[in-house]
Amino acid sequence: MYSDCHIHCRPDADGDEVLKAMDAREMGKAVLIAPQMTGSNEEAMESIDIIARICAPDPERLIGFAWIEPTLSGAVEHVECAINEKGLKGIKMIPDHWYPYEERFFPVYEKIEELRKPILFHSGILFGNLDSSRFCRPVFYEVMIHFPRIKFALAHISWPWTDECIAVAGRMRAAAQRGAVPQMQMYIDTTRGTPDFYRADALDKALKYIGAERLVYGSDDRVPGALTASGRGIEADREIVCTQICYSRDDFQKIASKNLDDFLTPFD
Repeated sequence: MYSDCHIHCRPDADGDEVLKAMDAREMGKAVLIAPQMTGSNEEAMESIDIIARICAPDPERLIGFAWIEPTLSGAVEHVECAINEKGLKGIKMIPDHWYPYEERFFPVYEKIEELRKPILFHSGILFGNLDSSRFCRPVFYEVMIHFPRIKFALAHISWPWTDECIAVAGRMRAAAQRGAVPQMQMYIDTTRGTPDFYRADALDKALKYIGAERLVYGSDDRVPGALTASGRGIEADREIVCTQICYSRDDFQKIASKNLDDFLTPFD
């Protein structure tokens, strides 16, 4: 049994069908990311409605994340609607021609912090959004130290900036150890981006420096669909972690399922 922290939804996805596909893959939980509909406040609200509908059949297994575009005038209200009215469990953001450290977005982060929900950020090269990769360097997320009650994850191990991603995690850990923030905030979403010949090295470095407790498995799969990429990815990662770089099955199980539960649980 495993969980997946990074599955994208098309508007026509159906929650019951997603559950059937999850059962076929022996998947316990899935973070389902709302469709990227960010052209207007109206589109953003529609996206929230869609992901709430998809997750309605079983909100304990279908973990809905709203896609929030902080440049929209209604972004704070979108967060409040997604969490308080629709019961979604977290937030997804991709910096598309904006930087995550811009102070104009602080009210959005403040609302997320108030509502005690995690953020899954895209980080690293971005193949689908023109030249947006320059906005997605992992060091730009150091700003989250100003919002110490927010748990956040950087997706794709920030490939090709994997070392930088791991270093940022170390920086956030040091902030917690030194009392600058109450607890370690950052997780690394292991969703691919890393080509196979990079992956063992990136996972080994992350495990050695940050530890198994901070890595969360993701696939970047899509629904509707049979979740083939998710199932294939978890088996490939099991081989890498347990056989190639020789970590324990307990360490792998933390990455595969246990850490997602921790990521989703608000700080005390």
